[in-house]
Amino acid sequence: MEIDILNELLTESVAKLFNPRAVYNFKKPSPVYDNYQKNSNNTSSTSISSMQSDQPKFEQNQQKLSNPPTIEQWVSVIGPQKLQESLNKLNIDLAKLTKRDLEMMSMDQLQNEKKRVKNELKFYDANFQSIFNRFPLRNEKEPMRPLYIYYKKLKQQIDKVALNPGIQIPTYKQQTNNTQGDIQKRIEDLKKTRAELREKLNNFQNEFTSTHNRRIRFHKDIAPVEKEYKLYKEIKNEIQKLENILQKK
Repeated sequence: MEIDILNELLTESVAKLFNPRAVYNFKKPSPVYDNYQKNSNNTSSTSISSMQSDQPKFEQNQQKLSNPPTIEQWVSVIGPQKLQESLNKLNIDLAKLTKRDLEMMSMDQLQNEKKRVKNELKFYDANFQSIFNRFPLRNEKEPMRPLYIYYKKLKQQIDKVALNPGIQIPTYKQQTNNTQGDIQKRIEDLKKTRAELREKLNNFQNEFTSTHNRRIRFHKDIAPVEKEYKLYKEIKNEIQKLENILQKK
């Protein structure tokens, strides 16, 4: 299907270059355990809560925590545990997440992810406040630095998309009671968007040939419009799906 789409727009050599890449690099979430446990029968000290023998153990400091813990203990032991808990909830691996992953996200996806990350940052502050009766200072938020960096990158990408939205698939809510007229209107809107994309891709190919005195041959050549190629494919697939629905009505 992908080769068919590219053949509509480019030479055969370019079609062979197009190889969509995965958007997200997620890791399988693992159980997270709180290392702080109140013990009403022992006011002197408590140890990090035990973990089940068949579950992976954190490689953090296995030091005993006071009850309640000190600021130093929170920053060095409990804070990193909270970060790992948040990463598992978000189901992401920041070590593998790339700039390209963010660029392939839609505006809705970016805004939703930003909201989820912000909730985790607020949850960290709330946990800290429940123990120390105040919000954490900047240095006390240090364990969550990787998540703050990710949040900042999401905001930057949202601003970038807002300034240059480009061509996007028209919004549409599919419902079980959509009439034939609703579906036909959706198809017409998609075809208009597809025509805009075709014109943009053709212009890109002509400009590239004029600038470089050669045809497009390498994958890096189409990198500036790779997002448009993917969008063109999505639109064509949806048009086909909607036309099949109309045929069954």
